Amino acid sequence: MTSAHQNPRRPQRSPQESLRCHDATSRVEQSYLRQPEFRLELINGKFVLGGTLDGSYWLLREAMRGWGLEAAIAFAPLELWWSALRTAYEVSCQTPDDWLIWAESLPLGHRCHNLPPLGSRYVREHCGIRARLHQSLDNAVGEGSMGKCFGPHYGLWMGDDVLTPDIQMVTDLRLIENPCFDRYLQGPANLVVEIVLPEWTHVDEKMRKQRYEQQGVAHYWTVNPLTKQVQFWQQPKEDSGSIAGGGYELRSPDADGCYRGLSGLSFTPELLLDDDDPTLPIVTSLKHRRPWQLQLQDSDEGIPWDGVPFEPRVGLEPSAITSEQFLAWCPESKLERGPLIGGSQWGTRNAIALLLMTLGLVETVRLMPGYEWVRVLRRLEREQAKDAEKRAHWLSEAQAIAQSLREEYGIGGIGLIGDLLSEQPLNHWSEVHLMLWDIPKGFSKWQVQHLTEVPIRMTEVAWASPADWLAMQRNMTVLLGEWKEQEMPRSRQRLLFQWDDSV
Repeated sequence: MTSAHQNPRRPQRSPQESLRCHDATSRVEQSYLRQPEFRLELINGKFVLGGTLDGSYWLLREAMRGWGLEAAIAFAPLELWWSALRTAYEVSCQTPDDWLIWAESLPLGHRCHNLPPLGSRYVREHCGIRARLHQSLDNAVGEGSMGKCFGPHYGLWMGDDVLTPDIQMVTDLRLIENPCFDRYLQGPANLVVEIVLPEWTHVDEKMRKQRYEQQGVAHYWTVNPLTKQVQFWQQPKEDSGSIAGGGYELRSPDADGCYRGLSGLSFTPELLLDDDDPTLPIVTSLKHRRPWQLQLQDSDEGIPWDGVPFEPRVGLEPSAITSEQFLAWCPESKLERGPLIGGSQWGTRNAIALLLMTLGLVETVRLMPGYEWVRVLRRLEREQAKDAEKRAHWLSEAQAIAQSLREEYGIGGIGLIGDLLSEQPLNHWSEVHLMLWDIPKGFSKWQVQHLTEVPIRMTEVAWASPADWLAMQRNMTVLLGEWKEQEMPRSRQRLLFQWDDSV
């Protein structure tokens, strides 16, 4: 007797259809399967999670559920949010009474933007293959002095996009151009490898492939843990050795099962996918390269974290994000309970702002029930009516803290920057930001966090970010001491290539 899953007449489900079916029937793994791959990328001016805009919708909704609607409302005037509600829900409410009547007419549990399952049942296989291949490729490239490998979450800045491949490699000849920064590679890598999530094959095999192809990545490999298939794509070369620009061509392993399309490397896919003998090297290399090294040196080039002033442009419709903004604001690809994005509230703040720029306010208000927006917006209107009183209290607290820092800890100079000097109303993310200089040895700012309930951030001038320095130059109120710019911004460093002639 033939079982149901063996019935040849029953059409075979795709991996994505299987995910939907599994997600609908299993509660044990529901949250695991609904969460998209946590890769933060800039694609076509949009802040994208897991390679799809659905992932961005998911992350913004989760952030508003965890941090409250106030965390998103902070980035645009209240009237703009009311306009977004009118557009999204096609209502003409104007007065507070109109909004209350409309909100009360909405049914509880009102269904908002419905998202499909965004996770994968093959995350464990994906991570295992990625780790084995990265280690083997990194070892082979290092032993052959061929170049340098980077793992997941290291950015690849190409034109207007910033992608984060599972694995990327640059050769020594490419490293001579000094494309490596602390968080990203500028310009195309020589090799990019993506481990495909079977439910989302179109992300790696179409969308990312197209971008790698257009931006000149010479070699692109995809590995599918479900089909056990590895595809090798390569840009054709002209006689001069440069890329001819005709687009990727699909290549095959040699007769012995090894792929040698990238000069100096030999890759055996069978050893990666079957893993029968983990002691055998998956990738090997020829040792014929001239020795070289990367050394940390001072450099003002590149876009560091917080290197661009945090001034997101949020409107009713989406706003394009520049690559410089993305590199300066995007947090680490790390998600914790809360949700805490990038390991800090500032990473979470930045991610929410980038998501709002990507989706726009009209799409954002569709993610949560209309009555919730009305409730929170009305409360914030009442709070903003007392903004002057709150601002005066915060300024008084800042002056008292400055005096305490001088008398109890011997701080020589204290300045105020940021939200209290802005004309915009204080919001969910606002804080008292103090800059400290002439600091005695042994002082720790954690000693004084208890001085007030007002949200406070203290930054030693020696550790100020580029955006902090710009704020100090534009508009800083000195509370105590004298500011003569006696301290300069700390030098930034990057890895620079050098041939090693000592070997």
